[in-house]
Amino acid sequence: MNKIKKRLTISLVCFLLSLMTISSITFAMDGFDENRDVQFTIDYQHEGTKLAHAEFALYLVGNVDRTGKVEVTKEFSDYPVDFSSLNQESWNDYALTLKGYVQKDRLNPVLTGTTDGNGRFTSNLKAGLYLVMGQQIVMDGFRYDSTPFLVVLPGLEQETGRWKYDVTSFPKTKKEEMLKEEINKIVIKVWKDHGYEKTRPEEIEVELLGNGNLKETVTLSKENNWRHTWERLDSNISWVVVEKDLDKSKYKVAIAEEGNTFMIENTYLPPSVPKKSKGSLPQTGQLWWPVYALTGVGSIFILLGYVQDRRKKVDK
Repeated sequence: MNKIKKRLTISLVCFLLSLMTISSITFAMDGFDENRDVQFTIDYQHEGTKLAHAEFALYLVGNVDRTGKVEVTKEFSDYPVDFSSLNQESWNDYALTLKGYVQKDRLNPVLTGTTDGNGRFTSNLKAGLYLVMGQQIVMDGFRYDSTPFLVVLPGLEQETGRWKYDVTSFPKTKKEEMLKEEINKIVIKVWKDHGYEKTRPEEIEVELLGNGNLKETVTLSKENNWRHTWERLDSNISWVVVEKDLDKSKYKVAIAEEGNTFMIENTYLPPSVPKKSKGSLPQTGQLWWPVYALTGVGSIFILLGYVQDRRKKVDK
């Protein structure tokens, strides 16, 4: 009789734990409100220095639905960026890539604003994936450059799976002393196409933009080891590169900047690999609900194992 009671008690505990897990999942998925504005704040500072009067521009890359998926807008879907595989670790590189295309095509932002005396800029935005770009500012003989970044609104708390409608971002910033001297900029093409090297184009064109204006177009090929150096450039101008006329059906592109070197990475997309639906990407935290489910199940098994172990000790 006691054994039966114990089993019933264990079953009841397992059932209650399952309900708690399922309810937390449902709450996370149902907490999304597409009609609710997100209060988005940019807190712009560098090592304690509040960067005031800095202009930021926000571009809508895609719209977010209640499942956490993003439908890329037409303007951004034309670019050779693989949005379907974005993750937080690679977003910075994709943001720099998109910055070049935005400046080249002179896309219009959905919103612009300037930081106040405390280096903060707050706005209300609809749900979506946004590209945030800041303009270069000069303070006390130093130049501050904001690294472009992508942000999903509303945010999703990884610990609870709940949607956040009050989001604050802290842009990564580079501080450099204003110099009169000139600098060199290097661009290097990197191919990630093992086994498909023969599909590479014989050459590609890269555009150098300074503060959004076209400076020069160069050709990279095997003859120059897929690299080029621009010499005697103004060190006080914000420089960015763009790969021109890339076939997005065959390659995706990601651009990274290390010091004065731009790395343009082209990854080959084999035709045999099934492609995900256009304009769909996982956002940070989107798949956290299985973690909660597995945690609940794991807790149940731990409890069962503990009880069974205790029973064995008693029987002995």
